[in-house]
Amino acid sequence: MTPSSTIKLVGSLSGPEKRYFKVNAKLQSGVKDYLTLFDLIEKHKTPDVENLKKEFRKKRPKSSWEHSSIYLGNAIVDTLIKIRKEKDVFSDLLHQMQQVKILKERSLGDEALKQLKRIQKQANQHQLPLIEYYCFRQELGHYTEENFSGLADDTLIKLQMKGKELLKSMNHIHDHYSLYELLKHRLIHAGKIASEEGKKKLNDLMLSEMVLVAGKSKSFTSQKLHLLFQSFFFTDVGEYQSALKSFFQLNQLLEKNEALLDNPPLDYLSALSGIIDSLRMLGNKADIDFYLEKINNLDQGSYPEFFRYLVRKTFYAQQIAGMLQSDQLEEAKKLVESIPEDALNNYAMVDEEKQLELHFYCSLVHFIHGNWRKAHLFIRSIMNRLKMPEQLLISKAIRLLNIIIYYEKGELPHLEYEIRSYKRYFMQAKLLRTEKLIFKIIGSTSANKRLQMMPAERRKIINELEGIIGDRYEQQLLKYFDFTKWIKHVSSNYLMKP
Repeated sequence: MTPSSTIKLVGSLSGPEKRYFKVNAKLQSGVKDYLTLFDLIEKHKTPDVENLKKEFRKKRPKSSWEHSSIYLGNAIVDTLIKIRKEKDVFSDLLHQMQQVKILKERSLGDEALKQLKRIQKQANQHQLPLIEYYCFRQELGHYTEENFSGLADDTLIKLQMKGKELLKSMNHIHDHYSLYELLKHRLIHAGKIASEEGKKKLNDLMLSEMVLVAGKSKSFTSQKLHLLFQSFFFTDVGEYQSALKSFFQLNQLLEKNEALLDNPPLDYLSALSGIIDSLRMLGNKADIDFYLEKINNLDQGSYPEFFRYLVRKTFYAQQIAGMLQSDQLEEAKKLVESIPEDALNNYAMVDEEKQLELHFYCSLVHFIHGNWRKAHLFIRSIMNRLKMPEQLLISKAIRLLNIIIYYEKGELPHLEYEIRSYKRYFMQAKLLRTEKLIFKIIGSTSANKRLQMMPAERRKIINELEGIIGDRYEQQLLKYFDFTKWIKHVSSNYLMKP
């Protein structure tokens, strides 16, 4: 493990995880150079590798920096595995499978078989077909090694058929995952669907998914993948009523099968976020707080630290977005100013989209209040630290807001540079009508010494705005910020003057 990876790993630990690690380390005898390194990393919030190396060598001149770094990283991973085993069924069963292997190696076949049957029963209860199949295969292997002693012919065939059914179930789940992954891949590399033509390119996936659902498998995983596919398909084509219906069904399925959820429950968080986004797009503000509270309740000590930060980022971003939609501008400003520093900046690598959204909404609040400097601080911070994926609409929203802030500040050299940079950055993606109109407005006002528009062109802008507002594909960008309102504001101040 590299020193930089070890530093990140230490930074990812929660308070209880750090205490657990130190307690286990103190049980070992002898000098522990890796603990010295651990304390040095903890001492600095964002340690520099070279400075850390110098400090370590001052404290431990005879010790190896490289070996201590590697050992520390591996020791932390081992500690996290122990903790995970106590909280996660899948991890616990994997550990038990290792025990089975040890028992078999020591010629304790009967004990191994008993353990296998216990694992198999738990795997069946928690719908983990991969582990369940492994148990059947090991059980059949045990009987083969024992020359099928005491095993009737029909019992053997029954065991073999159970294994075959599990393989069919896993194949069905694999096909579902494949379609879901293809959907995400196409949306990631092609961006959000911006036209009916773009939607048609996904119809083959939708038809394949419908055929797959017609199959016999009704396992929890299959149902979950079906509803995830439907939810995000409808979201990405702008059909929010259908998306909301699928998200509701997904949420009900996940809550009814709480014992089968992954640890941490990323799919559940995704479903809750999808419901809130769909409700907001449909203008239904009444039910949002109910689902926001469900997100907030996921910030539990039993979940890993990275997930808890993801929950906090999601919660704050959704809260701010809701307040802005309801014109609670002062409340939104107070909320932004109260967000802890660690919630803003920790674990940016876990979900870049959530990190971008949170910084965008913080910037937007200050922009609406006319505080250009603070608005720009949030924007420039995220633009400098993260590579903004060009296929994400939040990346476009951030860079558009950045351009508008320069416009409002009257910084003409920066403004023209940012517009050119924007077009180069998103050159692979087709510009939406909203983007084109923003650039047209900026290029036609007296703010940057360009010619004013003629009356006919002004009327054309008004008609274009009406078309944008009613376009569900444009709404996918406008959900972050109603750029059409800003266009109207600028138009009334500049373009509509005689």
